[in-house]
Amino acid sequence: MPRRVHFPTFILLLFLMMGCDSQQQTILIGGGPSGGTFQGYAEALQEVTSTVAPKRQWRVESSAGSIGNLEDLDAGRLDLAMVYAGDAWLGRRGQLPDEASSFENVRALGRLYGAAAQLVVAESSAISQLSDLIGKRVAIGNPGSGTALAARRFFSSVGLWQRIVPIHVGFSMGLGELERGSVEAVWLVVGYPNRALVTAAENRPLRFIDLFSEARESGFFRQFPFYTEKIIPPATYPGQVRRVWTFEDSALLAARADLDADLVYRLLQRLYADAGMEAMAERHPIGRQLDRRLGLNGIRIPLHPGAERFWRGQGML
Repeated sequence: MPRRVHFPTFILLLFLMMGCDSQQQTILIGGGPSGGTFQGYAEALQEVTSTVAPKRQWRVESSAGSIGNLEDLDAGRLDLAMVYAGDAWLGRRGQLPDEASSFENVRALGRLYGAAAQLVVAESSAISQLSDLIGKRVAIGNPGSGTALAARRFFSSVGLWQRIVPIHVGFSMGLGELERGSVEAVWLVVGYPNRALVTAAENRPLRFIDLFSEARESGFFRQFPFYTEKIIPPATYPGQVRRVWTFEDSALLAARADLDADLVYRLLQRLYADAGMEAMAERHPIGRQLDRRLGLNGIRIPLHPGAERFWRGQGML
């Protein structure tokens, strides 16, 4: 005769099995386009923080960038992701172009690094200021990416959006097109030094266009308060002999709202510990910008409960 299983015992076994499955589930991290800063940083982040839940698999998913990551976090398709502070703030307010709803199920964990706006032209180009871009082809980033949306915000604010020819390609491809002469300028919003831009500057002399003065005069910072002044020091890139006066967004680590709070707390403990920050600096050039003291800079959306616990323990809330 088959062995009878007592019903309460069966229920207990079922819950135990579900608990095991939960512990084994994959933690999905949203990165960015292949070769981009988001993707490389997310891969370094996985290496450094996955030890907080060693029984789970951790996997970085490539994506279109910040906006795609916000959509997937909000829908529960990702657990963690790289996003821009500006996109998160506008997205929560329902003010992102072509987005029908607001991203209310996304929570911030902490600032990772500053993503500076960088507009480059060939050193031999006659373009020396923003007004020289009128009628010119400018590579602004992939469609729907945070970089492309930042370009639209900035160029609209300074009155140039309708007067340039925006080319929707990623910055790696855009830099290739700049070298071939198919575009006259390339727009990037990335942490610096950016690997693709370093390589491009090694192959062909480039020049940076200052952005801050025009942004300030146009009211750009009043309209978009998550952007702040930034100066890129000389020699950040090959052949760069002067400082670049621009502005930056903040790249954040974000999570879906219902991600386990204890997991988030332990992740932040690991990431922002001295050893964690050193490990990030070793694994990615922009990892050197990770700074516990700046962990809440640029954040304009609610913190995850696990993050609230962590930052309150740091005396920063």
